[in-house]
Amino acid sequence: MKIEIDKVKKLIKKLILPSVIVLLGVVLFIVYCNYAIMSYSRYCYSDIEQLPEMEVALLLGTAQTNRWGNPNQYFLGRIEATVKLFNAGKIKHILISGDNSRQDYDEPTAMKNALLKHGVPESVMTLDYAGFRTLDSVVRAKNVFGKDKYLVITQAHHAERAVYIARKHGIEATAFYAKEPTQYKWLVQRNRRREILARVAAWLDINILARKPKFEK
Repeated sequence: MKIEIDKVKKLIKKLILPSVIVLLGVVLFIVYCNYAIMSYSRYCYSDIEQLPEMEVALLLGTAQTNRWGNPNQYFLGRIEATVKLFNAGKIKHILISGDNSRQDYDEPTAMKNALLKHGVPESVMTLDYAGFRTLDSVVRAKNVFGKDKYLVITQAHHAERAVYIARKHGIEATAFYAKEPTQYKWLVQRNRRREILARVAAWLDINILARKPKFEK
């Protein structure tokens, strides 16, 4: 019995070092991907006064309500930022890109209607219904709508990833930070934690997988 226990101990010792090395490698890779994308914050603005005027803004879609049927603070923040930028003359046209994969779910139209209620004219809005992922929205803005320079409107944690993807596709993108939610702090923290892995996925999409939008036309 003692011989069997000794064999198990030796086996465990042999496995520990490789496991630690693999784990450390994974952690370092996650840190690297996040740092690489965070470095693109240099193209992002939080102060409207410092923001240069842009011809086109890419408004990234999100659900109008949260899972409990209450107003989605991310949605409201992006709408507020877009209205503010348009009224200040910082943007002239708005490309609204979001998910409309189901008949009962239409992010672009919901955002358009919200902007209309704030006095933004329909004539300055174009809708992209195939913005299923950030990559889809960002790349389709160039490949489908012919925009190779634009301002991304979304919250800070999302903006850096969007700008990273855009610039890796040869798009001269900058971003403006929409207001962060003030309610459901636990949900905000959860989304920020999820963003850590979303940035890893974005890095892999660009540098390894060469992912493309689901629809390129």
